[in-house]
Amino acid sequence: MSAVRRPNPLTLVLDLTRRLAEEFDSVPIPMVTRAVRSAAEASQLFGEDLAASLETIERIAREDLVAVRETADEQACLITAG
Repeated sequence: MSAVRRPNPLTLVLDLTRRLAEEFDSVPIPMVTRAVRSAAEASQLFGEDLAASLETIERIAREDLVAVRETADEQACLITAG
């Protein structure tokens, strides 16, 4: 009889952070880490564990990172135009 292993929540969050860092390569890694950490903390306010709320964590972090990337792009345009 083989035991079914539950995914390690920390590993899931680290994998998510890595994937988002690769996708949002123009955003500094500490900002990606902070976005994922903040999203994980926010999702825990609803009383769910990390593994159960991974989709919510990803959605929140992704929204934050899109905003960060758009702001950085706007600032870069202003700098080059000015």
